[in-house]
Amino acid sequence: MVLSARQRIEILILLGCGDKIRSQAEVCALFNAKYPENQISQGTQLIKYFTNLRNTVQTGRARALNEEKRLDIALELLENPHTSTVSLARNHDAPRATIRRFLTQEKYHPYKVYLVQELIIIEKMIMIGDSNFVRK
Repeated sequence: MVLSARQRIEILILLGCGDKIRSQAEVCALFNAKYPENQISQGTQLIKYFTNLRNTVQTGRARALNEEKRLDIALELLENPHTSTVSLARNHDAPRATIRRFLTQEKYHPYKVYLVQELIIIEKMIMIGDSNFVRK
């Protein structure tokens, strides 16, 4: 018995997900009613495989920054854009490298020059080179 890709997808749809999960017997009955030329039995390896596939946990490393932490970091940067990556990492229990990676993904440049204090008029004139203004 060879099932097409469409029929395998149909079995997945028949299995359902969440609170609408069907048993193997129900899936076999529904599939056999729809496709009488390709009868499958309740003990079919294919249905066991799909049932196990549904119960498996996602493999791989967990993300260091979930969506909630990402949003918190972005909000903190909006409130105070001069926050250091060290303090962000400390406040959100995340590695500093992960914070830096998040900042570069979001196109945020933490080391841009920003205005610390406003220059007074005399300092501006000294920078321009108007020495006559200073002597007055």
